[in-house]
This record gives sequence, structure tokens and C-alpha cells, in this order.
Amino acid sequence: MFTASASASSPIRRKVLAAAAHWHVELQCGSADPAAVQAWRDASAEHERAWQLLQRMDGQLATLPAALAIPALQAAQQRRRAAAKILAVLVAAGGGIALGQAGLQSGPWQALTASLRTAPGQRRHVTLADGGRMEMNTDSAVDIDYSAARRRIRLHHGEIIITTASDARPFLVDTPHGVIRALGTRFGVRCDGDGSTVSVFEHAVEVRCAARPDAVRRLEAGQQLRFSDTGLAAVLAMPAHQDSWLRGMLVAADWPLQQLVAELARYRRGRLVCDARVARRPVTGTYRLDDIDAVLESLCASHGLQVTYFTRYWATVAARST
Repeated sequence: MFTASASASSPIRRKVLAAAAHWHVELQCGSADPAAVQAWRDASAEHERAWQLLQRMDGQLATLPAALAIPALQAAQQRRRAAAKILAVLVAAGGGIALGQAGLQSGPWQALTASLRTAPGQRRHVTLADGGRMEMNTDSAVDIDYSAARRRIRLHHGEIIITTASDARPFLVDTPHGVIRALGTRFGVRCDGDGSTVSVFEHAVEVRCAARPDAVRRLEAGQQLRFSDTGLAAVLAMPAHQDSWLRGMLVAADWPLQQLVAELARYRRGRLVCDARVARRPVTGTYRLDDIDAVLESLCASHGLQVTYFTRYWATVAARST
């Protein structure tokens, strides 16, 4: 049973259209569980509206280039391009926005067509053209734009750690929420739908928030800053083990269970949530990120919990039944 979040006449949000296009491609390629697709459709009236719009556009989808015929797609890059083209058709048909608007270019459209991506649970090392290094964490989308005048990384979503190389050109990282300028440094950037977080491991960075372009905040090693569409938060001390994911580990120190489950969910396909009745239980431990289901089993055994699977890709962590 889905819950209505928007009226039938309101525009369908871009991220919902992008998700519908993604599920369509994965389903046609045989890479998605039909039950997971149905669960996504049932999650909200807006999801179902996006899916029905996609079904009504079959004729236009058939006009896509033959090389993008969905059943023949195998490579992940080809699937992403197909999903991006389907998204364009959906947006033009009834998404409530035009392809030329800046919001589309800085949202799901760019993320779907990003030149570098990681899947949930995947990590990737990239050697940059100037000799610098970029580590990509799970479910990330990045574009690299180097020119004679500057070096620019565009992080659409996900998480990266950058070690810059010595070079006279400025080094910038763009997110939808602002710009980070490296000052000879090693630093991490994490971007999600609510905002971006920058953590400085060595030297310093400058942060300019899109909501306050006149305000520049400098961060030194050991500091962290969150910024979003509404502005800059306070500068905080960077938590310990911030880069433990580079070693395939997640370190929780007296975290609420809900926070731990949310972090584990980033490394697993589908939907993983925490029941509100156990959300505040404190958890401390070190967890391997290469087998999230095994982590959940261990967590349940040690903390009196259980995981309820609605489908293989949709699960809830809750108190163990007595």
C-alpha cells in the first residue's frame, strides 16, 4: 500500500523520474528483482505515477537508438546511458520541468551520465592526470574536468577522498551544495540529498556554499564542515576513523542503531531501515563492509535484534520477537 505524497496533478520530482528510468532498465536487463521494483512502486503514489508515465511512453522509448535496445544491454555504462535517455523522455513528457533548466543539469541527469561511478558496495581507486589520487566510496558519481586553467572534480553524489598533487592550477571539488578549494591537501567530501560534508585530513581547504557565495570558510586539518542549500553549519572536530572505509571497515563508537543501519544501507542494494522502537539503542563495534548481510546477522545475534526481509532487497532491523 503506497502513501500519497503529492497530488495527481503536481509535477513528478526529477529524482523519482530518474529512479523509474533506472528500475525500468535494470528490470529489462534482468538485473533487478521484480518484487523490489513492485515494492518501489508501492512505496508512494508519486512512484506509481512515474511508473505509469513510463509505461505510457513505450512508443517514444522505442525510438531510442538501436544500440540502446534494453534487452541487449549488459555493460553498466550502457545501462546508465539508456536510463539517462529514458529520463529525458519522461521529463519532456510529464515531469514538470524542461531539459534546458539548470536544475536538471545539476541533478539526476548528470549523476546518471557521470563518467566515473561506483555501485553500492563498490570502492574504486583513480589516479588523476596530474598524479593526484582519488578514492571513490560506495554508490558515487563523479566527473573530472581538467583544463589548462584549473582542475575540477564534480561530485554528483556519494563520497570521495582526494590527495592533491603539486600543481599551480587551482583544484576544486563541486557538489550541488557548493565548492571546495584545496590548499595543498588530503581531504574527503561526502554528498547526499540533504547536503555535503567536507573533512580535512592534511593541510587546509576553503569552502564556498552555494546558498552563501559571499561567505568563504577555511578548514584546517582535523576539522569537518557540513553545508547545504540553507547555508553553512558550524565547524566541528573531524570524527575518528573517518577514512576507515578505505580499508573496508566501518567503525561505530556509541552510535545510535539508526545511524549504524543508515551507514550499512549505503553499501547494500535495495532498502535497509531501522525500526523506530530500537533506533536509539547505542552500538559500538568495527564492521566489515564487504558482506553487509553477515554484519546484520552478527549485529542481531549480539544485540537482540532481527532482520525482517519483505523482499531480498527490502529489509528492516527491529527488536527480536519473543
